[in-house]
Amino acid sequence: MNAERLKIRLNRTLRRIAAGPRLHRVDRHSIPPRNPGEVWLFMVCRNEALRLPCMLEHHFRLGVTRVFLLDNASSDATTDLVRDDSRVHVYRTSQSFAGNKIAWQELLLRRHGIGHWNLVLDADELLAYPGMDSVPLPEYVRRLDAEGAEAIHALFIDMYSRGPIRQLRYAPGQDLLAAAPWFDPDGYVKIPYRQVFGSGKGSTFVCMGGARARAFGGEFGCSKIPLLKYRPGQFLRLGFHTIEGARLSSHQAAVLHFKYLQDFHEKVSRESSRNVYWNGAAEYKAYAALLEKNPDFTLWHPGAVRYESWRSLADAGLVF
Repeated sequence: MNAERLKIRLNRTLRRIAAGPRLHRVDRHSIPPRNPGEVWLFMVCRNEALRLPCMLEHHFRLGVTRVFLLDNASSDATTDLVRDDSRVHVYRTSQSFAGNKIAWQELLLRRHGIGHWNLVLDADELLAYPGMDSVPLPEYVRRLDAEGAEAIHALFIDMYSRGPIRQLRYAPGQDLLAAAPWFDPDGYVKIPYRQVFGSGKGSTFVCMGGARARAFGGEFGCSKIPLLKYRPGQFLRLGFHTIEGARLSSHQAAVLHFKYLQDFHEKVSRESSRNVYWNGAAEYKAYAALLEKNPDFTLWHPGAVRYESWRSLADAGLVF
């Protein structure tokens, strides 16, 4: 094994070892044996009470049967919202987010997800795929199984409202797609991805661009691996934006991203100084610079398309 591979594997292993004792399960709900074909959702949250109710409802409606939520020291009502739901199991850690998110996710997948199809998302993300109004997730993953796939690439699509972000008045439980229904139908570019482990299976490209690149400049990744049949031999990299060691489907789904609600300005102010995100929170610092110049900033532009259903994405060639 060359030095680069060894360094990456060692770092990942050490982070899992350090993180494991700091993950504490806080719910008392029993976890039943997992039935074949069940899709379980794994997520990391911090102060997501605004988006969480809609996010969970969306995926329960698609066919998710169980959720494992890791709360990273929330100070809002995030965990209160799910305390009485027997389908949701809550872990908590006060460990720093910086550099540990993938370790947390892998720990939960190793405990509860090996050999099964799992959905891995954040609280501000909704999965979308062709036929989702008539094909529930268990049927969708059966089709992926029939194809011989172990994971699917999804285009990461920022969703936004028509007016200034800070003027949006979204309330918990409301439909996120009604509040922020617009998206960029183009501006996504594929660039080659160099596999570190060279298995020949997994990501061969990463999508870049989208609404954030258009509005804020710079390079923004628009790829995600949200749905995978997990085994420890797979290697998720770049924050679940790429995968190695897994056969990718020939199809493409989408992850609809709802960062741009009325709390965006507050989060930018907080996270641009907390420095726990990638590259010293460079993305949040770019947001902060733009919002300082234009507090009434909106992502909307004349080329935006309104989301009506998954067919809006298919018509733009973003899912297939």
